[in-house]
Amino acid sequence: MNPDKWAERHTEFRAALDADQVECRAMLEGLASVEAGMEDERISGMVDDQLVDAGNSWAERQAVLESLSSSISEELARRSAVMKDAYPFVVSGGSLAYSPSKTGVYEFCLAVARNPKGTSEGKPHASTVFEWIARDVLALHIGTGARGFRTGWPPHESEGRGTRTKETFELLSKQCGEFIWDPQQYLPNDPPPKLLKDAGLDVVVWKPWPDGRLAQLFALGQCACGKNDIDENKARELSIERLERWLRPLCLTKPLRCFLAAHHIPNTCHLYDLSRDGGLVFDRARLAMLAESTPEAVATNAGIDYHVLAAFYANQQAA
Repeated sequence: MNPDKWAERHTEFRAALDADQVECRAMLEGLASVEAGMEDERISGMVDDQLVDAGNSWAERQAVLESLSSSISEELARRSAVMKDAYPFVVSGGSLAYSPSKTGVYEFCLAVARNPKGTSEGKPHASTVFEWIARDVLALHIGTGARGFRTGWPPHESEGRGTRTKETFELLSKQCGEFIWDPQQYLPNDPPPKLLKDAGLDVVVWKPWPDGRLAQLFALGQCACGKNDIDENKARELSIERLERWLRPLCLTKPLRCFLAAHHIPNTCHLYDLSRDGGLVFDRARLAMLAESTPEAVATNAGIDYHVLAAFYANQQAA
């Protein structure tokens, strides 16, 4: 692998965001041109920022636009090649046609990546639904018999885990037998949400032993939806040391750390960096491919249709 590619991680991620815009348009309208991915650049003036002599060179402007278009096309082609039949779009020339996935997981991850704070009365927060998906896919990857629990904030009424951190972890402990709530002496026993929400932990997956004894395999997940979350700082937020101030013992074997992102991570060198900082990385491609392989493992939560909710949040962001 060429180490120089690491230096291109920000440029390639920018192209990935533009490719998301094309996919979102295709998802909502059935078909989209690659040119749709350059609308934000035109609006924000990013095209002019790349010109040597802004506003005076038609040829130079065209060269910048062609370069942007080429980068978007390359990213769409990369996604298609990586995901194969699990990719819910068909790339053809300069256009992208939508072919709905079986589960709606890809579409929802796309929508939440563009609208991470999406919400509406009567609907779960977009980030909450993403964490449900992350939990279920992580359990699928761990294997047969694995169980999952969402600890992320805010709680949803369907989860029945109360509104405080202590209640959440006590319910988790009842289910898995580990994660014992026992704050260090200088910490409050039942801190209010304004002081402690999820302690930096979004999902917990474990695989019980057939003999019923503890010291189980645990995977702890940090979820990332926003475009500014795809960096090493976000990947490092999940701190075992911090959790062990509140949970003693946390678990009896060293847990596996995981980083689950709604975005595509197009730069392989960056993916490896995130893996060193955040643990096992699941980006949109990996989440969707695993979900499509076993659709029943990601059955919708709280009566949600991922296709429908993806369209809702995508339209909300576009409005």
